[in-house]
Amino acid sequence: MLEVHRGLLQDTVRTNAFREAIRRSVTQHSVVLDLGTGSGILSFFACEAGARRVFAVDGTHSADLASFLSRHLRFADRIQIIHDRSTNIELPERANVLVTETLGAFGFNEQILSSVIDARARLLTADAVIIPRHIDLYLAPVDDASIYKQRVSWWKEKPYGFDFSPLAVFASNIVFVGSVASDSFLAKPERVIVADLATIATADVSGSAHYAAARRGLIHGFAGWFRATLADGIELSNELPGSHWEQVFLPLQSPIPVDAGTPIDVALESHDGLSWRWKGTIGEIPFDQMTALSSPPCRL
Repeated sequence: MLEVHRGLLQDTVRTNAFREAIRRSVTQHSVVLDLGTGSGILSFFACEAGARRVFAVDGTHSADLASFLSRHLRFADRIQIIHDRSTNIELPERANVLVTETLGAFGFNEQILSSVIDARARLLTADAVIIPRHIDLYLAPVDDASIYKQRVSWWKEKPYGFDFSPLAVFASNIVFVGSVASDSFLAKPERVIVADLATIATADVSGSAHYAAARRGLIHGFAGWFRATLADGIELSNELPGSHWEQVFLPLQSPIPVDAGTPIDVALESHDGLSWRWKGTIGEIPFDQMTALSSPPCRL
């Protein structure tokens, strides 16, 4: 647990962006709800900015870490640590600022949408400030034989002399976390899904994008990342290398060749970040991948 939070805190771009967004949003009258508090750093920033009261919520034992540090930093008179899932709790008063860094490598992976929707309904004032305000997802088609070989086609190479090739089908339906170089992109990235956290009503989201291949190549899948607007002029993204999030790679079952100008259409669906589906056409060739098919059916 401690190592995870060290990595998060050492991402200074991420951490300072949240600090500045909180500084701009929190006043001495603020009641702050910190969802997924982790080490407590965002709650400490809220106290630093003058918050009257902070509710720091975490369903994992990171809450113990935040509780220990809040006492050590002498913020315990203003921070109430709640070791539970936010969907299970009630607050003595509604918060007028919500802050959460429950952002996965593809934005929604940590169920940020459902937790914010629930908090808006039960735990926040009607005019509450939400940090982040927006989360947008982007995709770009990629020609990257190395990541495809490492994550998908490796299963076809008879490791240790055994034929594991049927597992390549399951591997092609996994959303992998890793770094994808921008020089492998076969077209300009496009925004696929837009989520306004102040108004979104469902955690089931979808969107689509159209591309034209910029050059000849072989599409192995799609690179993906998020861009989060924390406050006016403050954005976070894992589009470029260097963040602790890295990026995601959504593979195809089999690579598909393209020429310059070949049309590429992709539709992306997410069920609260718990399951994903990417489907569409490349030229006239259809593809349809989904995380529901990322492992064999359970026989037990």
